[in-house]
Amino acid sequence: MSQSSLIFKPKTLVLIVILLLILFFILGVRYGQKVEKANKVVDFLLSITPPPKPTNTPTPTPLIFEEYKSKRWGLRFKYPKNFEIKESTNSPEILIAPKEASQ
Repeated sequence: MSQSSLIFKPKTLVLIVILLLILFFILGVRYGQKVEKANKVVDFLLSITPPPKPTNTPTPTPLIFEEYKSKRWGLRFKYPKNFEIKESTNSPEILIAPKEASQ
């Protein structure tokens, strides 16, 4: 092989470039068709899928506080209203516990 056989004529180069451009165009169109088909499938699946049901989040009940005062011990503090306080008569103990549900 001589060096002259590797050199292309300008007309041949133009033809190769045009053929490559046509090939890339055809491949791009085919890829676009595949993407469009996939989009249609996804759109169909989304159309038959039921929307998620909204969940009702419970609203928190605000805490209501009462104030406890002990003249005997000189103690004062706030506690939630749904708790009860039991003060010991014999020792310096104060029990704070949730109120029992009425039946």
